[in-house]
Amino acid sequence: MDIMQTIYQRQAVRDFSDKQVPTKDLQDIMDAGQAGPVGMGEYEKFHFTLLTNPGAIKQVEADSVSNPYYGAPAVIIISAQKQDSSVGSMECVSAGAMIENMALAATGKNLASCVIMGALIPLSKDDDLLSKLQIPAGFAPVISLAVGYPAESISKPTKGRHEVTQTII
Repeated sequence: MDIMQTIYQRQAVRDFSDKQVPTKDLQDIMDAGQAGPVGMGEYEKFHFTLLTNPGAIKQVEADSVSNPYYGAPAVIIISAQKQDSSVGSMECVSAGAMIENMALAATGKNLASCVIMGALIPLSKDDDLLSKLQIPAGFAPVISLAVGYPAESISKPTKGRHEVTQTII
């Protein structure tokens, strides 16, 4: 699949089958995240946590008010090093770029994905669960990606589905 086709076909999926994703595919997706642009090249300020254990995913979801990972068999959490007591805006932008690379890599492998932030708000306050998930001390979860096979077939657009106003000067 060429890059433009991959970009057009990437979409948020909110209903996953329980079929497991091959470990190699998940590693390729995380490698794509590591290829994302990071402010000042400070990759040491980030940590990826891959959850494939259903019990671990359920623990993260238990802190939330709903089922934020929609039954996905894999979840990738990007954590960033805190500055003072919070994560800086550059780290949030960089994490967003890395997660989009991961979502595109998943699409390129005919997998579904959904970027999730809401589940991480309660997680970031649960020190016991952060420790169980081996998120390094001094880091906070910033963004995550649910990954898996879609429960139903999804459309394969050949061009962009949305229009944003533009100004060309």
